[in-house]
Amino acid sequence: MAILAIILSLIAIAMAYVALQRTGGLKDLKQQMDHLTNKTEDVAKGARETTADILHRLEHMVRGSEAQAQEKDKNVPPPHSTGSDK
Repeated sequence: MAILAIILSLIAIAMAYVALQRTGGLKDLKQQMDHLTNKTEDVAKGARETTADILHRLEHMVRGSEAQAQEKDKNVPPPHSTGSDK
């Protein structure tokens, strides 16, 4: 019984090897891994650029409103003297 199990397992290993070779083998597997790695890096780079752009716009929105408020404070004339202080 043990010999039959060993023979069947060897046949299964041989069939798996043949199937691997038919689908491209290890060379194709490495190419697919390289392709997916490059694709993932491109997506991550695009996400980083998009996030940086959004943060840059947000910074301009926040700092722009602060700068406008400071300019408004500078343009406000000093209060007029009513002359009742005398």
